Amino acid sequence: MFSFAYGNIDFSHKIDNPSSPTEDYYKHIHTFMEILHFVQGDVDYTVESETRTLQPGDTVLVAPGKLHFAIVNLNEKPYERYVLKFPEILVPDYLKEALLAHRPFFLPSEEYTPIFAKLDEYRKNFSKAETYTLFTCELSKLLIMMNRSASLGKQKANPFIEKIITYINNNITSEITLDSLAEDLMYSKSYISNEFKKYMHIPMMQYVRSKKILFAHTLIMNGMKKSEAAEKLGFMNYSTFFRSYRKLLNINSETE
Repeated sequence: MFSFAYGNIDFSHKIDNPSSPTEDYYKHIHTFMEILHFVQGDVDYTVESETRTLQPGDTVLVAPGKLHFAIVNLNEKPYERYVLKFPEILVPDYLKEALLAHRPFFLPSEEYTPIFAKLDEYRKNFSKAETYTLFTCELSKLLIMMNRSASLGKQKANPFIEKIITYINNNITSEITLDSLAEDLMYSKSYISNEFKKYMHIPMMQYVRSKKILFAHTLIMNGMKKSEAAEKLGFMNYSTFFRSYRKLLNINSETE
């Protein structure tokens, strides 16, 4: 097992037992890319509207801005996995575009296993700077292998949740409320709210705010002023937007 955070990457090999559960597989959404390579356990993994019961050797690619979480049963066996977190800048544009066209779940591959085994070896035997270089080289190799292999077809999906998420993505710069969703999708507000919370484990409007903030972050990274991005995404109060922006992206005043 290891945990390695250095430069702009955060790679780890983790195992949770009944006596030592962690919170890192609870629902979250972020601006970086993430790969989870599943070793063992009893886990249902959700990325947006798709859920899969993970099988040993499965690999999950989570794109920036995608809500994801795991439902973990630690009663029968431990939950073991590799988790690789890294910024989009480490991925060439052609490869990123190709990878994000895949579904998030990838079948086990004999080509992946040696790569993850090397991560443990590197962490034991090399300095931090050397390990960083070796890790990023193996990451590039892994991403190329993943792109050349087949992702799994669409997993267990909730068509209703998928419809809501598509609506939100297509109207991200517009005002989105329960009223507008109910009117445009022709469902009751209570049904939309309850079904979304039940499946996604997050209130719908909290999800909408998070998606809007992440889209604003993309605009800001592309040169737009924060105040302009906030206005474009419909945040009337800039200070409220900025507090939420810093909280979601884990930015403190010292890094501003």
